[in-house]
Amino acid sequence: MTFDLWNGHVTTLDIDERPWLLAGRLTDVETGESWKFTYLSRWVQPGDRRYQQMLDFVGGALPIGEPQTITDPDMMFGASILTLHELRPMDVTA
Repeated sequence: MTFDLWNGHVTTLDIDERPWLLAGRLTDVETGESWKFTYLSRWVQPGDRRYQQMLDFVGGALPIGEPQTITDPDMMFGASILTLHELRPMDVTA
């Protein structure tokens, strides 16, 4: 599923486990630059199934900048952590 998100950016969701986890690719429509993103309820902890899903999706890609905590009443307990990750060569499709 693809939808607009923020100004001039499109997302493709690979994981949709609301209200706990969203993950996919964020692409700047003008430049074509892409990043992976994870949007994880701040209450998901290491060792949880959804935390492992997030790690598997990221596949060792490094975070870009600092994660941001976002107030979101649609996510579990009202807040999530948004993290952008670099795209690794294996993530880029022709």
